[in-house]
Amino acid sequence: MELDEFWGVIDAARSDVGGEAGQDGEALAKALTGRLGNLAAERRTAFGQTFARLSADASRWDLYAAAYLIGGGCDLGGFEDFRFGLIVTGKDWYAKALADPDSLAGQPVVAEAADWDDDSAIFAELVGDAVADACGVELRNQSEPVGEQFDVDDDLVMRGRLPRLAALFLGWPANEGCRC
Repeated sequence: MELDEFWGVIDAARSDVGGEAGQDGEALAKALTGRLGNLAAERRTAFGQTFARLSADASRWDLYAAAYLIGGGCDLGGFEDFRFGLIVTGKDWYAKALADPDSLAGQPVVAEAADWDDDSAIFAELVGDAVADACGVELRNQSEPVGEQFDVDDDLVMRGRLPRLAALFLGWPANEGCRC
């Protein structure tokens, strides 16, 4: 499946549930299932294969660190759910996150997760399940991310690598931020 067609299906499903603001994983899963049901079997399979490839491309330690901050912790299964949610944020946010994971601090669903302490929209398990079921592909493999591994439990490391996300999810460190 050509990427333009793939992203077109994602955008159409997002449009069905009201676009970017207030992304709801359950509603997106239903909308995506409906959209995929309108595709011929070979197109559904191709969509699932593209979804799996994009998820695998995002399996990197820097994105895992972003998921760890946003989720207040994250195991490999949760990281898969995060990647599913990242894909359904759309082509532009997916590309921005791959180029700079810290850019997710400006993503409305991520900002909502920080404001409401609810990461369910960006950790989209139901979306992955819907794609797997509709397309007949296996999306779950829980393999280790690639790239440089670093200590995601070290707030100083996280603040250095993902300063905007750390500010959202860790707050200001003690004795910093205000130089009164």
